[in-house]
Amino acid sequence: MTEPEEADDSLEKEELYSSYLDGELTEEEAREFEAKLASSPEERANFQAMKKTWEMLDYLPKPDVTMAFTAKTMEKMRALSNPTIAIKEYSYGDRRLLVAAVLLILFVGGFGIGSYSLRKTVSIEEEIIRNFGLYENKKIYEQIENIEFLKKLDAPDLFGQDPSGL
Repeated sequence: MTEPEEADDSLEKEELYSSYLDGELTEEEAREFEAKLASSPEERANFQAMKKTWEMLDYLPKPDVTMAFTAKTMEKMRALSNPTIAIKEYSYGDRRLLVAAVLLILFVGGFGIGSYSLRKTVSIEEEIIRNFGLYENKKIYEQIENIEFLKKLDAPDLFGQDPSGL
Protein backbone atom coordinates (compact mmCIF):
# COMPACT_ATOMS: atom_id res chain seq x y z
CA MET A 1 0.00 0.00 0.00
CA THR A 2 2.95 2.30 0.47
CA GLU A 3 4.07 1.94 -3.17
CA PRO A 4 1.53 4.43 -4.65
CA GLU A 5 2.33 6.91 -1.90
CA GLU A 6 6.07 6.50 -2.56
CA ALA A 7 5.51 6.94 -6.30
CA ASP A 8 3.50 10.13 -5.67
CA ASP A 9 6.19 11.38 -3.27
CA SER A 10 8.94 10.62 -5.82
CA LEU A 11 7.02 12.44 -8.54
CA GLU A 12 6.53 15.46 -6.28
CA LYS A 13 10.26 15.50 -5.51
CA GLU A 14 11.15 15.39 -9.21
CA GLU A 15 8.77 18.27 -9.88
CA LEU A 16 10.32 20.23 -7.00
CA TYR A 17 13.86 19.53 -8.28
CA SER A 18 12.84 20.56 -11.79
CA SER A 19 11.17 23.74 -10.55
CA TYR A 20 14.30 24.63 -8.56
CA LEU A 21 16.61 24.00 -11.55
CA ASP A 22 14.33 26.07 -13.81
CA GLY A 23 14.28 28.92 -11.29
CA GLU A 24 10.49 28.68 -10.93
CA LEU A 25 10.44 28.63 -7.12
CA THR A 26 9.86 31.78 -5.10
CA GLU A 27 12.74 32.98 -2.91
CA GLU A 28 11.10 31.54 0.19
CA GLU A 29 10.44 28.16 -1.49
CA ALA A 30 14.03 28.07 -2.78
CA ARG A 31 15.40 28.78 0.74
CA GLU A 32 13.22 25.99 2.22
CA PHE A 33 14.40 23.60 -0.49
CA GLU A 34 18.08 24.48 0.06
CA ALA A 35 17.65 24.00 3.83
CA LYS A 36 16.14 20.57 3.16
CA LEU A 37 19.13 19.67 0.96
CA ALA A 38 21.56 20.84 3.65
CA SER A 39 19.88 18.73 6.34
CA SER A 40 19.36 15.50 4.38
CA PRO A 41 22.28 13.67 2.68
CA GLU A 42 19.81 11.32 0.91
CA GLU A 43 17.82 14.26 -0.48
CA ARG A 44 21.07 15.96 -1.55
CA ALA A 45 22.23 12.78 -3.38
CA ASN A 46 18.88 12.47 -5.20
CA PHE A 47 19.01 16.12 -6.20
CA GLN A 48 22.62 15.82 -7.46
CA ALA A 49 21.60 12.86 -9.64
CA MET A 50 18.74 14.87 -11.07
CA LYS A 51 21.03 17.88 -11.62
CA LYS A 52 23.55 15.75 -13.56
CA THR A 53 20.76 14.39 -15.72
CA TRP A 54 19.54 17.94 -16.27
CA GLU A 55 23.00 19.10 -17.31
CA MET A 56 23.36 16.18 -19.76
CA LEU A 57 20.42 17.52 -21.72
CA ASP A 58 22.69 20.29 -22.97
CA TYR A 59 24.77 17.70 -24.87
CA LEU A 60 21.82 16.39 -26.88
CA PRO A 61 21.50 17.70 -30.44
CA LYS A 62 19.08 20.60 -30.70
CA PRO A 63 16.27 20.14 -33.23
CA ASP A 64 16.08 22.65 -36.07
CA VAL A 65 12.56 24.03 -35.82
CA THR A 66 11.32 26.22 -38.64
CA MET A 67 9.02 29.20 -38.19
CA ALA A 68 6.38 27.38 -40.27
CA PHE A 69 6.35 24.55 -37.73
CA THR A 70 6.02 27.01 -34.86
CA ALA A 71 3.22 28.92 -36.59
CA LYS A 72 1.34 25.71 -37.41
CA THR A 73 1.68 24.47 -33.81
CA MET A 74 0.47 27.77 -32.40
CA GLU A 75 -2.50 27.76 -34.80
CA LYS A 76 -3.47 24.28 -33.62
CA MET A 77 -3.19 25.38 -30.01
CA ARG A 78 -5.49 28.36 -30.65
CA ALA A 79 -7.94 26.06 -32.43
CA LEU A 80 -7.99 23.69 -29.46
CA SER A 81 -8.56 26.50 -26.99
CA ASN A 82 -11.28 28.16 -29.12
CA PRO A 83 -13.69 25.69 -30.82
CA THR A 84 -15.04 28.31 -33.24
CA ILE A 85 -11.61 28.65 -34.83
CA ALA A 86 -11.39 24.86 -35.19
CA ILE A 87 -14.04 24.91 -37.96
CA LYS A 88 -12.13 24.59 -41.20
CA GLU A 89 -12.97 26.75 -44.18
CA TYR A 90 -13.62 24.56 -47.21
CA SER A 91 -12.21 25.32 -50.62
CA TYR A 92 -14.34 25.22 -53.75
CA GLY A 93 -13.11 21.70 -54.59
CA ASP A 94 -13.93 20.47 -51.11
CA ARG A 95 -17.45 21.86 -51.41
CA ARG A 96 -18.00 20.11 -54.73
CA LEU A 97 -16.82 16.85 -53.19
CA LEU A 98 -19.13 17.37 -50.22
CA VAL A 99 -22.12 18.11 -52.50
CA ALA A 100 -21.34 15.00 -54.57
CA ALA A 101 -21.19 12.87 -51.41
CA VAL A 102 -24.53 14.24 -50.17
CA LEU A 103 -26.16 13.60 -53.56
CA LEU A 104 -24.80 10.05 -53.61
CA ILE A 105 -26.18 9.40 -50.13
CA LEU A 106 -29.58 10.80 -51.14
CA PHE A 107 -29.62 8.68 -54.31
CA VAL A 108 -28.73 5.48 -52.47
CA GLY A 109 -31.23 6.28 -49.72
CA GLY A 110 -33.98 7.01 -52.24
CA PHE A 111 -33.24 3.80 -54.12
CA GLY A 112 -33.38 1.83 -50.88
CA ILE A 113 -36.67 3.38 -49.81
CA GLY A 114 -38.15 2.84 -53.26
CA SER A 115 -37.19 -0.83 -53.37
CA TYR A 116 -38.49 -1.32 -49.83
CA SER A 117 -41.85 0.25 -50.66
CA LEU A 118 -42.06 -1.88 -53.83
CA ARG A 119 -41.46 -5.04 -51.78
CA LYS A 120 -44.06 -3.83 -49.28
CA THR A 121 -46.61 -3.35 -52.09
CA VAL A 122 -45.97 -6.86 -53.41
CA SER A 123 -46.33 -8.36 -49.96
CA ILE A 124 -49.67 -6.54 -49.45
CA GLU A 125 -50.95 -7.94 -52.75
CA GLU A 126 -49.86 -11.45 -51.74
CA GLU A 127 -51.67 -11.01 -48.42
CA ILE A 128 -54.89 -10.01 -50.23
CA ILE A 129 -54.69 -13.07 -52.49
CA ARG A 130 -53.99 -15.37 -49.54
CA ASN A 131 -56.99 -14.02 -47.59
CA PHE A 132 -59.35 -13.53 -50.52
CA GLY A 133 -62.15 -15.44 -48.76
CA LEU A 134 -61.99 -13.03 -45.86
CA TYR A 135 -62.26 -10.02 -48.16
CA GLU A 136 -65.05 -11.70 -50.15
CA ASN A 137 -67.21 -12.07 -47.02
CA LYS A 138 -66.30 -8.72 -45.51
CA LYS A 139 -69.89 -7.42 -45.50
CA ILE A 140 -71.05 -10.39 -43.46
CA TYR A 141 -68.21 -10.01 -40.97
CA GLU A 142 -68.93 -6.32 -40.51
CA GLN A 143 -72.32 -7.18 -39.00
CA ILE A 144 -70.65 -8.97 -36.07
CA GLU A 145 -70.49 -6.50 -33.20
CA ASN A 146 -67.67 -8.03 -31.16
CA ILE A 147 -65.37 -11.02 -30.88
CA GLU A 148 -67.27 -12.46 -27.92
CA PHE A 149 -70.15 -13.39 -30.26
CA LEU A 150 -67.76 -15.45 -32.41
CA LYS A 151 -66.30 -17.15 -29.35
CA LYS A 152 -69.79 -18.18 -28.19
CA LEU A 153 -70.54 -19.58 -31.66
CA ASP A 154 -67.34 -21.62 -31.48
CA ALA A 155 -68.37 -23.30 -28.18
CA PRO A 156 -68.94 -27.07 -28.81
CA ASP A 157 -71.99 -27.35 -26.51
CA LEU A 158 -73.95 -24.68 -28.46
CA PHE A 159 -74.72 -26.82 -31.53
CA GLY A 160 -73.89 -30.25 -30.19
CA GLN A 161 -71.14 -32.41 -31.56
CA ASP A 162 -68.70 -31.28 -34.19
CA PRO A 163 -69.95 -32.41 -37.66
CA SER A 164 -66.54 -33.82 -38.50
CA GLY A 165 -66.94 -36.34 -35.66
CA LEU A 166 -70.01 -38.01 -37.24
